Parts: sequence; structure tokens; C-alpha cells
Amino acid sequence: DKTEVREYFNTEGFNRWNKIYSESDEVNSVQLDIRNGHDQTIQKILNWIEADGDIKGKTVCDCGCGVGSLAIPLAQMGAKISA
Repeated sequence: DKTEVREYFNTEGFNRWNKIYSESDEVNSVQLDIRNGHDQTIQKILNWIEADGDIKGKTVCDCGCGVGSLAIPLAQMGAKISA
């Protein structure tokens, strides 16, 4: 049922992902590994984009953007974001 799935992702699902990607200290070792690996991946992507040159005005589609860890810094760099 779509309603049940929507309610899960808007409550429990959101809370689980938010715990991982926020500054919360309430994470277990697996969640901490996910957080650290995610941060490293985001930084690597941002470094690639900076090395390639100016992204201002270019359109970027961030599929599965979650909490905007990549979309927000790209927008701050001047990209047009579709998330």
C-alpha cells in the first residue's frame, strides 16, 4: 500500500537516514562507517568537479539526493540543481 510505504519513509525511514547524515552522536558503528564513507565520497566528487573547471550555470541532476549532501554544495558553486 502506497500510504503505508509513504508513512514509513516520512517517519521511521527519515529518522534512520537523518541520524546517519546529521551531526548526531547517536549512531552505531555501522552507521558511523556509512557516514564517514559518504563524506569521503562527497568530497571526492566535489574535488573532481572543481578540477574540471567552472560548474556555474550548468544543470546537475542529483538522483536520490537524500539530505542534499551533494546538491547543496553544487548549488553554492553556482550549478542549477534538479534533485
